[in-house]
Amino acid sequence: MCLPGDSTEPPGPADAAASPDPAGLRGALLESRQRWRDFAILGADLFFETDAEGRFTFLAPEAPLGWTMETLLGHPGRELLAAPEPDPFLLRTKTRDLCAWLRRADGEHACLSFTLAPLADAGGRFAGLRGCARDTTAAMARAARQAAALRRAEALQDLVGRIRREVLAPKMLTATLEALQVALGCTGTAVLEWSAEEQIMAISERGTSPARLLPLAASLAGLAEPAFLTGPGGEMVALLPQPPETPPHHALLAWRAAGQRPFDADDRHMLVALSDLLCVILGNQALQQRLERQAHTDALTGLLNRRAFLEDLGRHLRRQAMDPERAGRAEGALLFLDLDNFKPINDRQGHEAGDAALVAVAGLLRETIRPADLAARFGGDEFALWLEGADASVAAARAEALCGATAGLAGTLPKDTPQLSFSIGCAIRRTDLAESPEALLARADAAMYAAKRGGRNHWVLAAEPDPSQRLAS
Repeated sequence: MCLPGDSTEPPGPADAAASPDPAGLRGALLESRQRWRDFAILGADLFFETDAEGRFTFLAPEAPLGWTMETLLGHPGRELLAAPEPDPFLLRTKTRDLCAWLRRADGEHACLSFTLAPLADAGGRFAGLRGCARDTTAAMARAARQAAALRRAEALQDLVGRIRREVLAPKMLTATLEALQVALGCTGTAVLEWSAEEQIMAISERGTSPARLLPLAASLAGLAEPAFLTGPGGEMVALLPQPPETPPHHALLAWRAAGQRPFDADDRHMLVALSDLLCVILGNQALQQRLERQAHTDALTGLLNRRAFLEDLGRHLRRQAMDPERAGRAEGALLFLDLDNFKPINDRQGHEAGDAALVAVAGLLRETIRPADLAARFGGDEFALWLEGADASVAAARAEALCGATAGLAGTLPKDTPQLSFSIGCAIRRTDLAESPEALLARADAAMYAAKRGGRNHWVLAAEPDPSQRLAS
């Protein structure tokens, strides 16, 4: 029986075009499914489902985290955990961005960020989880490196800020060691110096004494790269040498007591950075020392110059004035020397010969003085000596010896050089007289001119100072 609207005629061409092709439809669905699968895999590294007991029932893609499907399917997800918590496979609620560490098949660990949704059975009971996860291990490592770099930068900025508040290199050196000790929790820090004879000493230190570690450091003389090692008592030791330029050589030494943690990568980075800063500070210190030497010494002879001599003499006299046990005793003599026959050397033989004569005289004066004494070239052919603790008899003997020693200069000077001699004025210092270095020098200068007038190659003892300068009792 045919119902209204039914037709027994076969479908025409128009009807055939309107009818779907089952094979084409199936192909389109498969293509769409593959497309969505590709999209999903691009967005995540792991897809899974578990049953109510947390066992894997589905996994994608192939070999997740390097494991085979046979190894994982049917096994609890918690067996992959590198740490017991957090456990994403125990959750019963929707969750996003939960990070957990899982084990890879190669033994390494991977950090995965999970998105989870619970599954329910027909009765609404919990039936498992469906989820995906992204491998964030590389991103976590980058973030950790960036955070560590930021911490190091902030710490170094703070340390450099403390150091920059100091102006003089020795104080900058101390500030560097103090800041390093606090920042790294070191038991002690020090700057070591090797002399040209390879003798080692600590020129600056903070915390406990480095004496016990010096033999270890000495055994590493010539080291070119930082060394991190264990000390003789189990200390954690870091030794960072400075670039090997001209002696003396230097190194930064830092250590932690036995039982404390070793220096990690962040610690080592900071040590290297501060070692570089230390190199700059030591360079500045060497420059300051050179400038100080230039400011205090005569360029030709290497003796003190006038200003440095008077400054040092002032310090000597102030120390004497503050010592009551030395009051009333002769406590030093100032000898002012003028070189006789020096002008003819310059006029006849030139300034090179004159300079050679001045250098020879400076050598003679160095041989005359003791470590506590002072020697200076005031300019031209004038020299000064301070004889610490000398009285009139000692000063006279020294002046007489100098007058006699000038004969020995002939062998160090060019041939036909006129015979050099000294005219010397001696002024004796007494601690009960408030006499300044300048006043003492004026008395010695006047005595020197008296010696010149007396025939040269001679010495004269200066008169006592004005009694009005006597200190109040």
